[in-house]
Formats: sequence, structure tokens, C-alpha cells
Amino acid sequence: MLDRFYCPEPPVDGRARLEGDEARHLIKVRRVVPGESVELFDGRGSAFRAEVVELGRDRVELAVVASLPTSRGPACSLTLATAVPKGDRFDWLVEKATELGVARLVPLVAERSVVDPRAAKLDRLRRAIVEASKQCRRDVLMELDRPTRWASLVGSSRESVRLVAHPGARGIAASGLRLGGASAILAIGPEGGFTEDEVNRAVEAGWVAVGLGRTILRVETAGLAGCSTLLALAEADSGSSETKGA
Repeated sequence: MLDRFYCPEPPVDGRARLEGDEARHLIKVRRVVPGESVELFDGRGSAFRAEVVELGRDRVELAVVASLPTSRGPACSLTLATAVPKGDRFDWLVEKATELGVARLVPLVAERSVVDPRAAKLDRLRRAIVEASKQCRRDVLMELDRPTRWASLVGSSRESVRLVAHPGARGIAASGLRLGGASAILAIGPEGGFTEDEVNRAVEAGWVAVGLGRTILRVETAGLAGCSTLLALAEADSGSSETKGA
């Protein structure tokens, strides 16, 4: 299996170029030489096999040899809107959401929020998304939005399935949701959860309150548990539809 590198700029006349961190990793860590093959992906769904042609101090020139088949995406386009936990727990959440196949992550600012990530942290997390995508061989990068206030997201979200996690609500698996081919968003509140007023306003706007189990989960655990369940349900729905169609 070829080593994988992120190349956001499309090839021109059959040539591609890696610069910055990706080039330095290829030169100093992998210690490639001209003629070696690597895999490139653009983060938008395309991947290529390419051969190293020329090495510079912090750039690598490559010749594109062939387009590669890309992986099938999740059966549901899922957005995770989550309050930001303290410390490095958010880094871990972003990495694992990328691996699961979450399409978009929105950092939420709610009434009980204690963390509002700055632009520099978000830029660092976008680099972590690239690294996680390389590792799990994901072809489309997860989007990372700017922090959004919960009250604003409640009224602006246009996903066909809108869910807000709330203790005591009916569990996701028991809610009868049909997710195959749908767009969905799951909102996770901060430590202490959303306030009753925040949940009630969301329900009035068409969101559905769902439970994530009998225990109280930390922010990052809740986000990943909920996303795993939703993506699994979507995959089951998609498989069931294909069987009926056959």
C-alpha cells in the first residue's frame, strides 16, 4: 500500500507539486528518491498514483501516473455540532470524527459553554484532519466550521434530520429514523448539557430530542457515540433499500 500525501492543488499537464509540511515529510522522513511512487489525494474526492520526479529543499515535483478508485462515502451526510470540551479532548474528538466519516463539524457556543476555540486552534485542527484522513484513507476532508452560537444554528440548519442530544429522551435507535441517503445533524451540548430552554426552542423549530444511553457521557464520548449510531443506522437503511430494489 502506497504512502499517502495531501495535494490540494490539481495536477497541471500531468504534474503535481507538494510543498510545506507534506514535502518535508516526504523528503526528511520518508527519504524518497526520484522514481518512487506515492499516492496523492486532493481532499475533494480524487486520488492519484504519482512518481517522484524532482526534490527541492521544501518541495517535491511528481508525475501523475494514474487516477485511483476512491472509497465509497458514508450512507448519510452527517454534521456533528458540538460544544468544545476542555484541553486536548477536542483534538481527539476531531480526529475520531474524521475517521468515522463525519462530513462536517461545527463547534457550538451554548449557554453553558466554557470553551470557544480561537482561529489558531482551528487552523491546527484542520491540519489534524488532513493527518487523520491520510491514516484512515479518507478521500474527502471533513469540514471544520467556525464557532457558531446554538441559537443561530437552531434556526439556520437545513438538514433533513435534525437531532439534539438530551438526557431522558428516546434513544436514537428507537426513534424510527430513516437515514439512508439523508442529510443529518446531531447537536451535543457542553458539560451540564443544553438548558431546558435551549432544547425546547430547538424542538419548536423542528429538531428531535434524542437520548444517547442511560449514563451521562462526556462531550467527546457523546459526540462519537451518537455519530457511530447514526452512521450505522444509515448504512443499514441503505443496505435495506438496495435489497428491496434488487
